[in-house]
Amino acid sequence: MRPYEAADEGALVDVWFGSWRSVGLSHPVATKADLAARVPTEVAGRWTVTIAEHDGRVVGFLAVAHEENRLDQLFVHPDVQGSGVGAALFRAATAQLREGFWLSTQPGNRRARGFYERRGMVLDRLEGDSGSERAIYVMRSGG
Repeated sequence: MRPYEAADEGALVDVWFGSWRSVGLSHPVATKADLAARVPTEVAGRWTVTIAEHDGRVVGFLAVAHEENRLDQLFVHPDVQGSGVGAALFRAATAQLREGFWLSTQPGNRRARGFYERRGMVLDRLEGDSGSERAIYVMRSGG
């Protein structure tokens, strides 16, 4: 685990896009170009990013929006999912957001929802309409 560097941008986008594609949702969340355009803005304005690296390769990342107490993004490359990378990134999030935090995910993303629930997060609510519904999870302080 290490802090994000500008040189990580392309690898971060690759992990993010690859992980989203592996979820199997019927509606793509964003194109790779959308994600590439978003990263510099988010890093400059909101995110603190932690990179998970193995043998010099970026295999996952965590993006925390501290001002919102939000775990904004947590993605692991499909090749290493289930290896503990996501759990390590989640522990990093809880260490950074000690007062508790929230996140959102798509209701149909069962893998992510199960991952967060196994780590003590609780579904707070569903919001939005059928085209943009989000599952909002919370982690209370000390969780």
